Amino acid sequence: MKFIYWLEKEKAEEVDRDLKAKGIKVRHAKGVVCTPLDPINKISIVEPGVWDDVCTRAGAWYWASDRAGLHLLVSSFEVEGLTALLAGTITKTEFSPPRYATAEEKQALVSELEKTGLIPDNWRRIDGKEKELYLKWARRLGARIDKWDTLYLTHTANHANFLSPRLSIEGHSGPVPYSIERSALLCSCCLELYQVMGGKFKEKLVAPCPGACLFARLKPDQYLLVRSPDTTEAPK
Repeated sequence: MKFIYWLEKEKAEEVDRDLKAKGIKVRHAKGVVCTPLDPINKISIVEPGVWDDVCTRAGAWYWASDRAGLHLLVSSFEVEGLTALLAGTITKTEFSPPRYATAEEKQALVSELEKTGLIPDNWRRIDGKEKELYLKWARRLGARIDKWDTLYLTHTANHANFLSPRLSIEGHSGPVPYSIERSALLCSCCLELYQVMGGKFKEKLVAPCPGACLFARLKPDQYLLVRSPDTTEAPK
């Protein structure tokens, strides 16, 4: 299990000092924001600037959200004194999606999202080298894909499904949106796992993206359940 907290800079620094005084080493994420999800990292802080490093496009969603400028604390245990700042918990599941999204559903999800004006400009900006990197990661996880536009459509549609879902299951507290494709075809699962996107839902089922599989050693296609702090029951 991972516990997710969002803190102001001063509070994050205070927690860092307090934990170190207790002999608990706090790691500071470098380069990518997903390394705190690695089971080996017991407690980590992600400073705002890390969102501008390797995963700049994912960072565009962070900077456009109500989490912008906040420090992220990811812990394998509940941190004393931070109960009121708990944004959610993450646990492994054996969930298998009833189905993945069709091409038509992906297009509809993206079209609906475009109408809202919520897509950050930097999410659309990508150069040739980065396109090839994402295609390489997708192929590394077993996808047969050679067109960036197809991959981009899935990436964007997947995020859209956590804002206004077309694919979900029924939970005790309402709809539970889930990742619309397998890991190979996803991007920046951190946004959903860390409650940057889709926080209005009590529960979400999120498959790790290639980056999380490579940098945080998460198992491809193993869905993770994200629960808001006031949720106690698992989805049906």
